[in-house]
Amino acid sequence: MSTKSKKAGSTGVRYTDAQKKEVVDFVAKYNSENGRGGQSAAAKKFKVTQLTISAWLKAFGGKAAKGAKAAKAAKAAKSAPAKSAKIEKAKKSKMSVNSKKGMRYSVEQKQEVIDFVTEYNSKNGRGGQSHAAKKFGLSVLTVSSWLKGVGAKTKYSRSASVSPGLASKFTNLVELGAEIRRLETELQSVRHKYDTVRLSIQAAL
Repeated sequence: MSTKSKKAGSTGVRYTDAQKKEVVDFVAKYNSENGRGGQSAAAKKFKVTQLTISAWLKAFGGKAAKGAKAAKAAKAAKSAPAKSAKIEKAKKSKMSVNSKKGMRYSVEQKQEVIDFVTEYNSKNGRGGQSHAAKKFGLSVLTVSSWLKGVGAKTKYSRSASVSPGLASKFTNLVELGAEIRRLETELQSVRHKYDTVRLSIQAAL
């Protein structure tokens, strides 16, 4: 729009459709880039009242409003992944805490913890429970209850580390626990082979 046309706006000049569209396009572009404020900026730029611009926008189908909505939608879409990631992280954290509270451990898992405590204490005399709690993500009370369940002592004196007989028994216990786990793994493998052959026979019948 020319300067002459802008000045004439205040004296009741009739704008052409091309001039109106120029203002409408400016508002739409401004709002798409900034989210809002297009009408005010256009009023200053083209020396036209905001009421007049509002009427032109309605006549042209509200392009500026659509541009503002599109900008807001784009901004929301841009921030959505970050919000979604935070929500997902919070959910996982909550699920992790809840799963640990209500988790039921298998005999093999408990035995692994007990073996760790036994081996640690046999080498260091004490501290196995606290280290096991940190290593396996358990509470010291849980580890203590598991040890009591198998009749193991929950506290060891430093003299245990210098007792050859007791150290030998601990070592033997750890080795037996490892042997049990190895045999259980081997048994599972054999069972898997057995089931595979059985299913193949059933399929052939």
